[in-house]
Amino acid sequence: MNVGIVGTGMMGSQIALRLVQKGHKVAVFNKDRSKAEKLRTSSLSVANRPADIGCNCDIALICVKDYEAVTKVSFEKGGLIENPNADLVVIQCSTIAPDESHRVADHYISKGIKMISVPILGGISAAERGELILIAAGAKAAYDKSEPILKDISKQIFYIGSSHSTACTLKLAVNINISLISLALAEGLIFVKGNNIDPNIFIKILNSTYFKTGISENKGPKIANDEYTPSFHLKNMVKDLNLALRTAHNSRLILPTTASAQAVYRASEVFGLSNMDYTSVASFLLKLNGNNAYALEEIPKTRGLLIAF
Repeated sequence: MNVGIVGTGMMGSQIALRLVQKGHKVAVFNKDRSKAEKLRTSSLSVANRPADIGCNCDIALICVKDYEAVTKVSFEKGGLIENPNADLVVIQCSTIAPDESHRVADHYISKGIKMISVPILGGISAAERGELILIAAGAKAAYDKSEPILKDISKQIFYIGSSHSTACTLKLAVNINISLISLALAEGLIFVKGNNIDPNIFIKILNSTYFKTGISENKGPKIANDEYTPSFHLKNMVKDLNLALRTAHNSRLILPTTASAQAVYRASEVFGLSNMDYTSVASFLLKLNGNNAYALEEIPKTRGLLIAF
């Protein structure tokens, strides 16, 4: 197929390269054209506008950071919606709020363009291997046309029906779990490190038990050695926790642990870790407890003190 990718950040670029590997012709667009140009090959072209991708592709995937970016590449001048291609299917992959996903889908459908919501689970290494987990929602006919492309980038797809908001709600629920597991791992590491125990021993013991997780296995050794090369930026975790709590509020739900996690991640962002991996929340907590884990601004030593941010 001819496939377009709008947004060539860490995820979008890996999906584009994976689809080229699988034999598709791919066109990409990024607002910072230099990032898109780095991907150019004989099978991967660079478009001037999202509208050009809409005109020339069977499938267009949107992989941008937030709702504002989705609406810009979709509906502003030169956006995907400006195309005469009646057969185009838009796959909206960005993590946005459930109510936002409905608005985006309704706008596309009102213009006669088919759209499905497909939030993505998995990091850039999973994207590179074609092992993402996808949650797909939207009209079945549009999903069926997109399924071959989705299979080329994933190891499992959950098609959950027509509700775009349900797909986004499920994605946010997973990210709530990721944030809490990461925070628990960070606090366990701080606890042993603060008692003069090698954190690598803690990771080895944890990963030998029933309570190990993918995060403790893949990220644990890196956190223990203060390595936070990003696979998912901390600023994006903050965004998703904000969306989750806003959605919970609208649903009259109380998520106290999620709210506490949001406060810690937001504090980590304030102290300069936005563009590090989301697990760098451990670095902030180490600094809070008087350890020089990463280059943050000086803040008071507060060993053993619970702070309400």
